[in-house]
Amino acid sequence: MNYFPNSTEEKELLQFIAKYQYLKTTNAPRFFVSKKYYRNRVNNLISKSFLRKTKLYLVLDKLGIEYIKLLGSEYNKLNRNVKYLPRLLYISDLASFYYKCDKVLFTPSFSMKDNEVYTLTARRYIGTLKINGIEYLTYHISQERDYRYIASVMYDIQKERFYKNIIILTNDISRIHTNDFSFGLNKVLIIEDNILNREKLKYLNNIDWSRIIQENYNNKVHLSEYSFCDYTDNDNCFLSLFSFFDTEKITHIKYFLRENHSQKVDIICNVEIVERLRKELPTANYIVINLDKYMDKEINIYD
Repeated sequence: MNYFPNSTEEKELLQFIAKYQYLKTTNAPRFFVSKKYYRNRVNNLISKSFLRKTKLYLVLDKLGIEYIKLLGSEYNKLNRNVKYLPRLLYISDLASFYYKCDKVLFTPSFSMKDNEVYTLTARRYIGTLKINGIEYLTYHISQERDYRYIASVMYDIQKERFYKNIIILTNDISRIHTNDFSFGLNKVLIIEDNILNREKLKYLNNIDWSRIIQENYNNKVHLSEYSFCDYTDNDNCFLSLFSFFDTEKITHIKYFLRENHSQKVDIICNVEIVERLRKELPTANYIVINLDKYMDKEINIYD
């Protein structure tokens, strides 16, 4: 009987769990090409004492730990701290979602360079998402978190000096107030955390906006130098594009409209965020489209 993992997939599964400590059992299929037999393969690793189950999660068993150390792979000792556990489980879930994705690279907070400067408890971010070469410092605000935690995330972003693009994943987007999350950065994207939006994030920077502009404006506008809009005709057409809810862009548009009462702003966005945008910018003109039609899913991530 071969007591070592039978495939590269099983080896990568063990290495992932060694790094992230936990893996939800329902996320295990993401590591196997064949979803039909993954249970047998996971159960085989459990029977060999490479893995064991703890409630709904897989963790390394004694032989799994020895095997990882033999490989010289990254290994983090299992953390059972009740206060820290939800963070670990969420990081593992997000990392497993993008594990085999060639368009998104997720780096957890504990693997980031500046964790030597700030301890894990001092900073609230969970890591970075590098999407088609652009890095976004990433936060998660669950529905269980109170306003004090939300305020601590605000403070954390305020003291950020390196990253200019932020993603905040949350179960309840209504708890995030636009005025509180405008810091003068490039982008602060507030995103409802669900499978659909995680999938759309893969193509965040692969949207064919030029085609959208051509279809709706017949190329009568051009790229803008203004911070509040993406396209303009330098006269009375100011056009802003939204793939997700961007508090920085919303704040710029608010200021522009407040100072220029006679001007109008067109907003092109997806149906999922149009109602929330209307509440923030009621005087804007909205063009609602299906962004999925304009996503180039062939472009890969760049280093």
